[in-house]
Amino acid sequence: MTTKNKQINRIPLFILIVGILACMGIGYIVYSFAHGQSLIVKQPPIASGAGSTNADVAVEASDETPVAVDTLSSYKVPADAPRILKIDSLGIAARVQPMGVNSIGAIQAPVNIYDSGWYSGSSKPGAYGAMFIDGHASGATRQGLFAYLDTLQNGNIISVEKGSGEVLQYKVVHVDTVSKDAVDMNKALRTYNNATEGLNLMTCTGKWIASQKTYDNRVIVYTERGI
Repeated sequence: MTTKNKQINRIPLFILIVGILACMGIGYIVYSFAHGQSLIVKQPPIASGAGSTNADVAVEASDETPVAVDTLSSYKVPADAPRILKIDSLGIAARVQPMGVNSIGAIQAPVNIYDSGWYSGSSKPGAYGAMFIDGHASGATRQGLFAYLDTLQNGNIISVEKGSGEVLQYKVVHVDTVSKDAVDMNKALRTYNNATEGLNLMTCTGKWIASQKTYDNRVIVYTERGI
């Protein structure tokens, strides 16, 4: 074994891994590390509602059946996961369903237009960083859960009930409306202004693009925990 090899062996394994990934140009992104999170993703997911005709995307928003109140009360999730989203100013009380990333790299959106979807790659309620929840502004024939999300204003209160029954409250601190092609998902998955804990909501808004089966803009609501 040469002296050079001995020196390499003394380098911490973590540094070696990071160096190898950087040299390979994979482009891994680490975010919210300053808040105690070490969430690593190959690439940040793109915004929901990309207008793809892929089968796993086409089913999103395909169910326009109203969710019964007793369905909400009986809905169960793990104790540390978000269960119910409430926005009293918009008359919203909805299930929060776990979502991943679909085949085109977009965060999944719920099948039912009256459900909300928690991106499971984001923070859990009560944890450091931002919890990310999306939902539909409309279905084929009806307005969806987030039809009026763009009307929220700074100071409005949003609550999330965990599977354990604990309720956390979040205050709106910023609302962005941007072109669907200009959504910065790194920003959308972070807390606003480096808050310790936050909840970010996203939905479609603007004009309908028939050829792409989506709206031309996205509204992103940033909140921070506490009132």
